Amino acid sequence: MKRYRMSVCKGSSCREGGSDAVHVAAREALAEKGLQSRCELYRGGCYGFCHMGPNVVVREDTGRKRDPLSPEDYQLMGWPGEVYYSGMTAEKMRRVVAEHIQDDVPVRELFGQPDSGDDD
Repeated sequence: MKRYRMSVCKGSSCREGGSDAVHVAAREALAEKGLQSRCELYRGGCYGFCHMGPNVVVREDTGRKRDPLSPEDYQLMGWPGEVYYSGMTAEKMRRVVAEHIQDDVPVRELFGQPDSGDDD
């Protein structure tokens, strides 16, 4: 069985956009479905995609030791199994928990597409 780590951004722009409600919805959905042992939920720092928030990152837990100095709490790492969701709402979060966390099926239409910063 896969295990996941889910991070809901707590940066100021994401909070203004409703990330606190997204975090609450995630916590409630995980509890309702009995998935707390399958998914560790935490608040991450700013991922730098503020204009696309609220942002959520889901990673498969591979058992690697967590490095407290790792930038994983505030940047995308490009790791296998890493999924970035943007424009999240409480309703979308419940769907991510039901489909991605419970059924191991990432919700493709909610994937964020980080800007490269280029206008081309």
